Amino acid sequence: KNLPGFTAEVIGNVDGRSFSGTTTVDLEGDLTVETDEDAGTEWVEDQLGSIVLHRQASNSSRPKPVLRFADDDDEHPLGRLLIFDGGRFASSYRVRDGQLSVVNRNIGPMNMTITVLDNKRNAEGKFLPHSYVVQYWDAKTGRLLRTETVQIRWQRVGGFDLPAEQTVTIASESGLAVRTFRLTKHKLLPK
Repeated sequence: KNLPGFTAEVIGNVDGRSFSGTTTVDLEGDLTVETDEDAGTEWVEDQLGSIVLHRQASNSSRPKPVLRFADDDDEHPLGRLLIFDGGRFASSYRVRDGQLSVVNRNIGPMNMTITVLDNKRNAEGKFLPHSYVVQYWDAKTGRLLRTETVQIRWQRVGGFDLPAEQTVTIASESGLAVRTFRLTKHKLLPK
């Protein structure tokens, strides 16, 4: 909330190809990434775009979905199952100890499950993701398509926790791939 935007230098590696450049995230959450490697630019834009989207204050005028418990099982090791009726992704969640532990979504031809492995609390006591696993399933057959393990680190700049490093390890039929970026020299934009 009230993030004025920021700039940072970026370095990383996509499938064995190193890249470097800069990124800017503006007041509205729009971002630009410029690197010396096209694959690096595209991947960092996708990853940072997701980070920004999931942390922006919502200004949506859409009706809020209705939350309900899916069952009476409050002893599940990953937490109580919640369903959002009316959500656009047919989402369900598990909540344990006041934090999301699982997110299930339908994204067209695939189903996706995010299982949170570790969160960290920031200075205000809010949870920041530290590591999680994302599994993608074929929506028709249920076949596992790929698994991504994500590790993310944060840098406190002023009163804001900004992304500092992200590593994604992808396992699929094609083998194992590793993609990573690091942001340094963060600067908040003037308000």
